[in-house]
Amino acid sequence: METGEMLTGDLKLDIGGEHFEMTLTIPAAPVRPRRMLPVLRKLTDDIVTRGVERSEAAGLPISCAKGCGDCCRQALLISEAEAFELYDLVESMPSERRTVIKQRFREARERFARLEWFDRFDAMTERAQAGPSDDLASEFVSLLSEYIEQRVACPFLEDESCSIYEHRPLICREYLVTSPAENCIAPRPDNIKKVPMAGSPSKAFSALVRTENAARPSSLLLIRLMEFAETHAERFEERPGPAWADDFFRQLTNRSQPGMPGKAAEAVE
Repeated sequence: METGEMLTGDLKLDIGGEHFEMTLTIPAAPVRPRRMLPVLRKLTDDIVTRGVERSEAAGLPISCAKGCGDCCRQALLISEAEAFELYDLVESMPSERRTVIKQRFREARERFARLEWFDRFDAMTERAQAGPSDDLASEFVSLLSEYIEQRVACPFLEDESCSIYEHRPLICREYLVTSPAENCIAPRPDNIKKVPMAGSPSKAFSALVRTENAARPSSLLLIRLMEFAETHAERFEERPGPAWADDFFRQLTNRSQPGMPGKAAEAVE
C-alpha cells in the first residue's frame, strides 16, 4: 500500500535459519541510503529481540543494564551513511551542547592519533586481506585491548548512558552480552559471550554503502565520524527505497539473486 511518498509492505525473511515476519515502511522516491536508517533500526531491534528471547530461553539472561557504559569504550566501526547522519545530528544541537560534543570527538581522535593507533589498525586490516592467521588474530586482540585500556568513552556517552539512544548506530544495537557485566571492562574473546544474532544488519549496511572514501578503514571508527564527514563528500547516489531494500536484504541473507522476498516484493511493484 502506498502512502504519500512511502511504501508499506509485509516482509517475510529467513536470516541465518530463522524466520522473520514484519511490516516495513520505506521511501518510494529516490533517496540517499541514510533515509533507510529508520527501517534498518527497526529491523535490527527485531533481530536483537529474537536473539535475546533465544538466550533467555536457554537460561542465559542478558547482563547489560542501564548505567553500564563499558561497551561504549570500544573501537566501533560504523557505516558511511551513519557517519553523515550523526554529523548532521551534532550540527543540529544547541550551540553549547554542540561545542562540548565536538571537543570530545577532537580529544578522542587526537589521543589515538598520538599513539599511531589508527595507522596500526589500518596496517593490520590490510594484512588481513591476505587471509586469516592466528598471529594476526592475536595482534588484533592486543590492539583492540590497547584501545579499551585508554578508557576513552564515546563522545555521546552521558552518565554511562547513550545520549542519542534513538539514533545510536546499528552496531551498538547489536552488542549485548550474557557474560558477567564486569568482564566488559576488559573484554576478550575468552571472557565475553555475545548474544547470538541471526544476522548482522550493521555489517550488511556498511558493505552496501561503502565507497572509495573509506579506503582507510580506521576513518570510519565512531570517534572519527566528525572528521570523516568534514573531509569527505556524501557520494551516495539516490535510489528508490525498494532498490536500497532489495540490495540490503541480499547482503543480509547472502542471496546471490536480487528480489525482496514474500509480500514485500508485491508491495513495491
